[in-house]
Amino acid sequence: MGLLAKYLQVAFADLCPSGWDCRCEVPVLSKELENRLGYSPRADVCLVHHETSRRLWIEFEISRADPVANHAKFATAHLFKPFSPDDSFVSMVSSHVNRGRRNLASNTVHLLRHIGIPAFQTVLLPTIEPEEIKRLNHASLQMLQSSPLDARLEMSRAFQISEPVIAKDRLRIHFASELFDVIRNLYRWNAQVMETDDAALWKRRTVTYFVFDPISQQFAPSKFCAYVIPILVHAVHPTQDAGLMDMATYCRLDETEPKFDGYLARNHLTQHLGMRLRSQEDEPAIAAAFTQWVERRTDTIHVHPSGPKFLLPPDWYR
Repeated sequence: MGLLAKYLQVAFADLCPSGWDCRCEVPVLSKELENRLGYSPRADVCLVHHETSRRLWIEFEISRADPVANHAKFATAHLFKPFSPDDSFVSMVSSHVNRGRRNLASNTVHLLRHIGIPAFQTVLLPTIEPEEIKRLNHASLQMLQSSPLDARLEMSRAFQISEPVIAKDRLRIHFASELFDVIRNLYRWNAQVMETDDAALWKRRTVTYFVFDPISQQFAPSKFCAYVIPILVHAVHPTQDAGLMDMATYCRLDETEPKFDGYLARNHLTQHLGMRLRSQEDEPAIAAAFTQWVERRTDTIHVHPSGPKFLLPPDWYR
């Protein structure tokens, strides 16, 4: 384990909110099972609520080593000692892990959900570039303790993405926990708005804030991109769109649910996922791409008279 993970363990213990305990290097399985299996699934941090059985099993994935290995350990541990619905596995992945490995781990989280583990993946220290993560991981604990790292925000993110924003009947709506899910929502909006029934639901809404995907050069309304419907129980037939926002749910919530809010969505994307808010003047090349994109969608998008605003992934997310 690098020193940055050790620093975060200490910081999480110091910042542990009232009513919770913070334990480090917590084994998932009994010693007997560890000996039988030959490996030892452990959480960097386990946050345990005093009065309920709620637990957050948190892994800090900092280096370029493949983070999916820890997902696999927790998944196979579930075969021998099933996690309860009150347990959540939370993988926090830094920018030093490249996009392919990060996205593989993010997709594996969806597999964990399909076998019954409430699992989430999110960013760790999203505003810090990969080379700086590497430097911090080799710094001394004393230097890390005197650095401007905001461990409180990291802990806040772990709680925010693992708890539903909206819980009504059997519907659970969460904030998108990972940049990959934000971009997957973007693709889904662009696909669904081309479908007759979904386009009829969406109509022609006025939008100001748009998420931008630098890889596909596509855009989508930021509020649609900021929320997901995670599948937290076993599903027999998983699909590539499982767990994402959908047009019918969006339109229903947009008319009835005050917590389904554009400001809250933007704040989550910028404060918790490290996305950057930019204007047309700030990003003329992106503005030009937006003009081309929106010209093909005049039946579905009316841009606010103040002009579009863009939410961009961090530079390292490429």
